[in-house]
Order: sequence, then C-alpha cells, then structure tokens
Amino acid sequence: MSTPKVESRPDGVAEVLVVLAAGGSSRMGQPKALMPVGDVPLLRLHIDRALTAGLQSWVVLGFRPDAHAAVLPQGVRIVYNPAWASTDMSTSAWLALETLGAAPCLLTPVDVPPARPEVLRRLSGLPGDVVPTFDGLDGHPVRLAPPHVPGRLDLRLARARRVMIEDPTCVYNLNTPEDWRRWQGGPPAER
Repeated sequence: MSTPKVESRPDGVAEVLVVLAAGGSSRMGQPKALMPVGDVPLLRLHIDRALTAGLQSWVVLGFRPDAHAAVLPQGVRIVYNPAWASTDMSTSAWLALETLGAAPCLLTPVDVPPARPEVLRRLSGLPGDVVPTFDGLDGHPVRLAPPHVPGRLDLRLARARRVMIEDPTCVYNLNTPEDWRRWQGGPPAER
C-alpha cells in the first residue's frame, strides 16, 4: 500500500512531523522509541505533541516495526525502511521525504526529547530550511522546505537558517542510558 503524498499548503506552513525511529538502539541496549516518559513511550510522546500542535505525524520504522506501531494512534502514517540494519538515519529521512512529495515538513530523530507544541508550531510556520538552536548548538526538529531532492542532508542543513529556540532540550540527544538519566533527572519542564 502506498502512502499518499501531502499537498503543499499555499502559505508554506509545514503540516507534517516526520519521526525517524528505524534504528536498533544499540547504544541504549533497548528500543529508545519504546522507553517510557512517565507512562507514555517516547515515540508516542513525539506523536502526541505533534497532534497537539495540529500536525500530521509520519514515522519511519525498521527495527521491531510491530512493537513500535502498536504504540501509535490511528492516523499516523508509517514509512518502512527495510534496510534499517545496513543503512543510517539519512536513508530513513530520504525514504520519508521521497514519500512526502512537495510539502514542507519538520524532521526529528526519535532519540531526542520531543519538542513542545509551541516550538513545533513556530518552526512549522517559518520559511525555508531551518535548524533550531540553543546556546549556539544545533537542535531538533529541523524544518525542510521543498524541493526534497536526493543528496546529503547534512550539507543541506549546513546552509539552513538558524533560529534561536528558548528550550534547552532541543539540543539534547538521548543516545545512551547516561543521556536518558540526565534528561529524566532534569526539571519537569524539560521533559
């Protein structure tokens, strides 16, 4: 079954958050997307915040797709990366962008703290390619404007406009158990 492409809005507002969740989480030792934040899996929290912001949600899955899909609400579009074990995150990103078509989107790996709805709304309304920053560091989610053409996403993002976000969690990464404990041990406003 193919996923229908998203129509681009005339005002250029991004209407889709793409969450990259295909990897095997080898550094964490368990699927990061399924780790609980309170009583909600991390992947579901990304989706819930996107829905609160008025965005559609797409998820790229690979490792244990059934377990990950089970935590998603109805209406989330799933893009499957069959080569997840032998490719990197950029392959998953391009699978989603190719499927998305000529619509802008927000793109985030699952292993970062989910952006707050107000941050998602702000980034979605900005023109062009945008990378949020905090304290001079690049963060997530990034905003990508069409056209989505194959190539190195890192080079594209190097040319993107930087926008300061008043949220330190936009630059956090949750790659290891230590990263997870540090984030979970922070103030509740950062979760």
